[in-house]
Amino acid sequence: MKRLSVCIFVCIVGAMCFACTKGSSTLSNVGEITQSMSELPIADAETSQDQIAETEISGETETETPKETETDVEYELNPVESLEDDGKEMSAAEALRSTMKGKHSALELMERKRLFVLGSDNEFSNAAENIENVPDTGLARINMLTYNRGGSGVVIIPNATNWERFICVDLDGNGTKEVIADSFYFCAILHYTGDEVYITNISSKFRPDFVYENGVWETSSGAFDRQLARLYPVKGAVYISYAVYEYIVPDYGDPTFNQYKIMGKDVTEEELNAYLEELIGGLTPLEWHEFTEENIDKYVVD
Repeated sequence: MKRLSVCIFVCIVGAMCFACTKGSSTLSNVGEITQSMSELPIADAETSQDQIAETEISGETETETPKETETDVEYELNPVESLEDDGKEMSAAEALRSTMKGKHSALELMERKRLFVLGSDNEFSNAAENIENVPDTGLARINMLTYNRGGSGVVIIPNATNWERFICVDLDGNGTKEVIADSFYFCAILHYTGDEVYITNISSKFRPDFVYENGVWETSSGAFDRQLARLYPVKGAVYISYAVYEYIVPDYGDPTFNQYKIMGKDVTEEELNAYLEELIGGLTPLEWHEFTEENIDKYVVD
């Protein structure tokens, strides 16, 4: 029993000695670290503190900032600083021809709100009462021949636009003809103003079936409806004024299904036909030209 007590006492003393030795070693290490930091220059110490603070702030920012989405990416088109004909003094037709050949850049409005419908009697989200001058903000220079965005704003085929046809027509009645370029994926208006060429992407909803020499634009959204409108391009945006809307369902044989509108107001079939006669009576749709350099030089003229 006496031996057991002695053994227990020796173990307790040994444990206490080990604890004291470990504590002394830890304090010694802390002292060395403290001494090393105290030997740093003051500027370095402050810099270290700033870096720690920046790291903490950066961590918070990364947490709060949402990750890049596909919506952010879809606006990354093919921006260019300049092309070989940029900065040269040109007439409207010269600048348009150069742009169509990929030698002169065009300015595009990099915002969704670039199509506006005049008048409040419509369901279009971007309704406008008047034509306004769009400010020179949110514009990017692009090469028309490497244009890669569809009507919905989504990048479709990078660097492979393949324009197929075009029409020259004075849409806004200012004496200078615009160019409507079209392909399987894209439809756009080239508009010259203020020594710059602007390009405006047109969604499939407004894609023209026919264009008349007086600038009237005819399109159909479905099998039974027909719409005629005037388009006014302004610095990368387009203002659309609906002239005629006609909805006819011939298979039903019930005239109550049919709709006739002039400037958003309900009219009779007779009133609509009389207005159409005034609007496009005697006019034939303009001819589309194949998108070739030869045709560009031949038809895009002052």
